[in-house]
Amino acid sequence: MFQKIRVAVVKNTRPVYLAAFSATLFFAVGLQNLTAHADTFTRHAIYSSVFFACVWIACRLFADGLNRRLQLEGYTAETAGDMIYTFVIYMELLKHVVGFSFTVGWIAGVMACWEFLGDRMIMVPLGASLAVSLTAFIVSFGFAAFTDQLRWPVKEEE
Repeated sequence: MFQKIRVAVVKNTRPVYLAAFSATLFFAVGLQNLTAHADTFTRHAIYSSVFFACVWIACRLFADGLNRRLQLEGYTAETAGDMIYTFVIYMELLKHVVGFSFTVGWIAGVMACWEFLGDRMIMVPLGASLAVSLTAFIVSFGFAAFTDQLRWPVKEEE
């Protein structure tokens, strides 16, 4: 019974609905602090539409990641059991959270390089930024590759 409900929800869920709800909520909350200026209202509407696009893209990427991970496990959304689907969602959430954290850390590291080394020749902050970028890329790529190697434990058939 739960399998049919989950398959129906997965098939009929549209990332655009979640993105529209999030952007509408973002817009409504932002309206509370706006003054009566048309320029401020227009800017907030543009920010809300950019927020909509970002949430929609994030939902699409997450759904594609789930489907790819299910294919790695040898299942589809319709054939995967609840435990396998939960495992796949957990692994993808873990990868996305770590990836987001390393992206924020990478941005902070590059900004710190330019802030603290910006008064030197251009090659010093550029080289430091490149070192931070390569380190963040290698660690995040290694983590993603490691989590892609983890599989749901399947009993061997004799």
